[in-house]
Formats: sequence, C-alpha cells, structure tokens
Amino acid sequence: MRSRLFVLGTVVVLLALTGCSDKTAQAAAMPPVQVIEQPAASAGGACILWDWAFIEQKIGVTFDIAGSDQVDDTSSCVVRTSTDNYPTLSLSVVESTAADAALFTANMVPGGATKLKGLGKAAYRLDSKASGDHGPSVEIGWLSEAAQLQTLKFVFAKSAADATVKAMPGKLLILAKAMDTTNG
Repeated sequence: MRSRLFVLGTVVVLLALTGCSDKTAQAAAMPPVQVIEQPAASAGGACILWDWAFIEQKIGVTFDIAGSDQVDDTSSCVVRTSTDNYPTLSLSVVESTAADAALFTANMVPGGATKLKGLGKAAYRLDSKASGDHGPSVEIGWLSEAAQLQTLKFVFAKSAADATVKAMPGKLLILAKAMDTTNG
C-alpha cells in the first residue's frame, strides 16, 4: 500500500512540474503588454476640462500623465510626462465665489503679480524664478465670467531654453482664454 501511495505521490509531483513548465512556455509565448494612453479627463477632478490634444494645441507641449484631487469646492489637475518630473502644468478651479473683480484684485492677486486684461472679470500673471529641482514658472489666475476662481501654472524643467520660457506666458494666456467659463 505504501509503494502505491509513493508512486501516486511521485506521479502527482511529476504532473505538477510538467504543468508548471507548460505555463512557463505559454507565458513566454504571450505577446508583449501594450500600454493604452488614457485621456487626461480620465483622472477626474479639474482634469475633465482637458485632453492631451487641447493642451498641446494651445501651448505646444505634450503631456501623458494626469492626476487630480478635490477638496471641498476646489478641483485640481496636474499633468506631466511619463519620462520627466518637469515640465508640469496644473489647474485649480474653485467652483464658485462671491468675489467680484475689485475683491479678487485686492485680496487674491499674489504680491509681485502683473494684472492681465482680456481674461475673465479680473486676472493676473505671476512669473517665478527657478527653485529647488525645477526651472522657472508662470502662473495665471483669474475670476471667470461664471464666478469661478481658476489658476493655471506651468513649471519648467531646469534645462528649459530662455526662448521657451519667454514664449510660455502668451501661450498660457491663450490656454486660459480657451478655458474661461461664462454664465451661458
């Protein structure tokens, strides 16, 4: 009886080992994994306002990773490339505010910012120098026609060319104007 159990046990072990080697061979024959690009909007939050082609068309930079967050009535989105931490483009949107243009200008415009005309009810631009592990940044904030507070910020890589940095404020303003919401 023991010899039968020993033989049966040996057969089970051999079958199991054979099955494992077949699975290994099957796995080796599997096609490579294909990465499917998800739209920026799939990250949720303020990312629902963006798609990759829209961003690239407006500012000439290609991104492929998006992340978002929502805290109370403020949604945010940050996009970057899968290969580098910078550049990044971020958007924050406060759903609604009772602030008017005067209150926005007096209390919500950061020190050192320049007033912008032609965007929402009131707007500013703030340029910042390189710091830490990133290059300079450009921020545009505005009170939209639909009483939302919106902020776009582009942060460059340390290696960004001066001509690219100088051109970005105009491109970011074009993006902001394309995103400005109205009451209609």
